[in-house]
Amino acid sequence: MKRSWAVVSATLALGLGLSGPAAAAEPPASCQGLAASSFAGQPGAFAQERQDAFAEAQERGITPGAVTSEFARSHAGSLDACFE
Repeated sequence: MKRSWAVVSATLALGLGLSGPAAAAEPPASCQGLAASSFAGQPGAFAQERQDAFAEAQERGITPGAVTSEFARSHAGSLDACFE
């Protein structure tokens, strides 16, 4: 019984000890991720945002992928900061 308790304690300590530093090092979510999650529960909202991005690309004379890629690589920290 004591041996199994020691194994459980050691496993728990290792799991918590190793996950703490890794979690602190994670960057904030991408602007694309923040935007996509903000549209949850709003049918058609994400599709409309994509159409707006495609229109912006056409106005700027670049491919839609260039606009969405730039947005997806940005990690501004909040949804408001992503659209500043």
